[in-house]
Amino acid sequence: MEAVIGLFVMILGVSHSVETNCDGRQNGAQCYGALGGTVVLQLMNKASEIHRYQWFKKTTVILDGRRNIILSNLIENRSFFTPSDGTFRINKLSRTDDGEYTLRTFDSDGTPSEDRFLQLTIQAPVSSVLLVPDCLCQGEMKVSCSSEGAESPQYSWTLDDHTLTDSELLSGNTETNNITLKQHVSGKLVCSVRNDVSRVLKEVQISTCDVETYCDGRQNGAQCYGALGGTVVLQLMNKASEILKYHWFHNTTLILAVRRNIVLSNLIENRSSFTPSDGTFRINKLSRTDDGQYRRVTFDSEGTHLEDRALQLTIQAPVSSVLLVSECLSQGEMKVSCSSEGAESPQYSWTLDDHTLTDSELLSGNTQRNNITLKQHVKGKLVCSVRNNISRVLKEVQISTCDLSQLICGVRAAVVILALIGITVFFAWKKKKNKTAQDSVVRRQIEDQENSVVMVGMRRSSSDL
Repeated sequence: MEAVIGLFVMILGVSHSVETNCDGRQNGAQCYGALGGTVVLQLMNKASEIHRYQWFKKTTVILDGRRNIILSNLIENRSFFTPSDGTFRINKLSRTDDGEYTLRTFDSDGTPSEDRFLQLTIQAPVSSVLLVPDCLCQGEMKVSCSSEGAESPQYSWTLDDHTLTDSELLSGNTETNNITLKQHVSGKLVCSVRNDVSRVLKEVQISTCDVETYCDGRQNGAQCYGALGGTVVLQLMNKASEILKYHWFHNTTLILAVRRNIVLSNLIENRSSFTPSDGTFRINKLSRTDDGQYRRVTFDSEGTHLEDRALQLTIQAPVSSVLLVSECLSQGEMKVSCSSEGAESPQYSWTLDDHTLTDSELLSGNTQRNNITLKQHVKGKLVCSVRNNISRVLKEVQISTCDLSQLICGVRAAVVILALIGITVFFAWKKKKNKTAQDSVVRRQIEDQENSVVMVGMRRSSSDL
């Protein structure tokens, strides 16, 4: 199982140069500084607006000033106060800088006018991040994100610049440092580690993991399975050194010829490897042509045929994705369908809140079919598992009971709509019929007038003239 990986690190700050800013003008402000870094504290608007001020840590006066004049600065070797904008800058922060600070202001006669507090917390910044992907046996990928030195780290993940979705995430969440991605998930995966003073991103380009299967082919007639595009590990013997000479055939084609620990030939060496020490043959990038019967033929020192041992290798497409669709029925039951994409010979199983569905919950179907109907008032975490001989995918949905009132309202609404349509059609038809009848009466009246005695006489008189 392999994933093609490229690494890129973007560090937004290292310990000796991380600079944070904090507005300390609000009483009770919470400020953060990076260990070894710099913090810029906004203590006031302008020093010229305040007659006199002192800044304490506990009972120790750190800064003493009168308007724009700095009378004393206890840590002037690594700090700087700017009277024009009221900011106090402290460099080379250490653990001893952590604590509560008080800004005390005085009026013109020296009376204290206000005390304002802030809490400064010193944290070690995120110095580096390690991102480790690991392919699991079913083609999933477990990814661990660890940070060195950071205090109170917070994690977040993105894939191709979007937050991971349920269709991509098998376990964990985007705020933990360990996640497991589903099969066939690939792209630019980024882990962000941050605390109150720094943030570091670590990126890895992941490709899909091969589905790897294992089969013990030491027993004659063994049935083995491999995933299309994946890897199969076949145990052909205990140790190659125990057998003088052996050939391995695919149907009638010689694939592998070995004499003790020496591989004489390997027809598919570009995508396979044989390990004499444990007798395993590994085939990568499996295709349909790898399907078929394989035979291991052993020989003694004189070249005499000793034994034939056969195995059948079947190549199947793994389960790639699962779709779960629920539908409320008229009586409040719920029909749920589970469909899998691409899988060959899929087998289905269902659980509700981690237990197999019971007769008291199931109205029709069974837990080995892809369609089930749940009884009324059944709710909880419903999971459909789709598996075949080489892979397994779970799909989870949180179901609640069907709302009969909504169904009844829906049916009623449908009946009302149909009734309105029927009434509209009826009146349109009746109006058309009445119009047709009126037109017919008018035509008959005209014809009657034309055939009347007076009209006939007039037409004769006209013809005589």
